[in-house]
Amino acid sequence: MIELNEKNLSLIVGGDNVYPVVCENMKNIRHQKKITQQRMAMDMMIDQSTLSKYESCRRNPDLNYIMQFCSTYGLTVEDLIT
Repeated sequence: MIELNEKNLSLIVGGDNVYPVVCENMKNIRHQKKITQQRMAMDMMIDQSTLSKYESCRRNPDLNYIMQFCSTYGLTVEDLIT
């Protein structure tokens, strides 16, 4: 279960810009799990090019994607933003 509270939600919507941290952590998690971008994109039901843009911070993932990512890989939002 993903635990959202006022503190970690405000960081994502309207607070500090945590997207560079999120992008870097998503990439690190994929590397730690030894998953290719293609495989992760399939797991997340997005295009591989979209995942590549997220990981390089050329595009910010929306909150729904962040929550789905956390759920799929057994993380909390706090895990992803710290």
